[in-house]
Amino acid sequence: MAGMPDGSFSGAAPLDVAVAASRHLLAVPDDVLVEEVEALALSRYPQAAWVEADVFALAEETYLSGPFLVTAADRDALGLPDWADQTYLLTCRPERGGPVPEELRAVGGLLAAFAEGSVEGQERAAVDVLCAMGRRLGGTVRTSTGHLLEPDPTAGVDLVVHSEVWLHPDALVRVLTPVLPGVRLLTEPELDARTQLHAADSAPDAAQGGARPGGGELDEGERAWLHAEADAFDAHALAQPQVTEAYGAQWSYPDGGIIGVAVEAEQQVPLVLAGLEWAADGTITYALRWYPADPVALHEGRAGRVALDQREDARARIEAGARALLEAVRGAATDDDQFLVDP
Repeated sequence: MAGMPDGSFSGAAPLDVAVAASRHLLAVPDDVLVEEVEALALSRYPQAAWVEADVFALAEETYLSGPFLVTAADRDALGLPDWADQTYLLTCRPERGGPVPEELRAVGGLLAAFAEGSVEGQERAAVDVLCAMGRRLGGTVRTSTGHLLEPDPTAGVDLVVHSEVWLHPDALVRVLTPVLPGVRLLTEPELDARTQLHAADSAPDAAQGGARPGGGELDEGERAWLHAEADAFDAHALAQPQVTEAYGAQWSYPDGGIIGVAVEAEQQVPLVLAGLEWAADGTITYALRWYPADPVALHEGRAGRVALDQREDARARIEAGARALLEAVRGAATDDDQFLVDP
């Protein structure tokens, strides 16, 4: 087996534009290392291996080759952005279906890129991985049909922490408060008997001396009995294992936009966690996501400086929140493409 290529940008070979134009390609900036591309590919194709100095075999008849140096002339010929300094070429057997209906072509993305014949099967899986790598690495994908598939404006912001540890809602708030001051729970734990009794004692009609629901006042014996019942209920509740299926928390920006946190048990774990003993029976997931105030404007490129600054602030806060959670519950973090990340 051949060794992997030089990880530095200087090790990139010249690009054959004619060959590149006929392949799906991933274009990335000059600071992306081969090791990063290899790690992402392995997370989706665990059996992948270098078969030549610059050819990574992902699966049968599916290869990723590179990196190749992209010049200004190459960018002009292929319609690549100015920051595209190196590229990787995907070689795979074409698998196409029928033409995409006109109304769906307007959606853009893969539907528009493969309008004459929808991409399917192994080719579709490989192109999806290439697009996911582009989102993770800040790159872009050019299909063999000549379409550029730009990353979503919110790509690379959201993270999910996977752990075997379940945090009580109040504990989650304590962990995230240094990063998201004022974060609040969306669903409060059910009131226990003592809280209900306190609420009854504080109600307007009870303030007059403690009235029965049907009228009249509670004597000292009745009140003592109710408090004893509440104590017994609390003791029983504390002795039981806590069962909570899911809950959420939210932190808001003053000018719109929120960071949401969703906590739930998940039986099906990402491929990158398969084989880990602590994830064998499923995990608890802590998903941190940014929801912009005007997602349509952001996707259409009409977002102002405030929204773009908020995106970068949200990215930083979510990374810090993921680090805080990992310190509290251990585990691992992934992005929405289920790549392992180190926030």
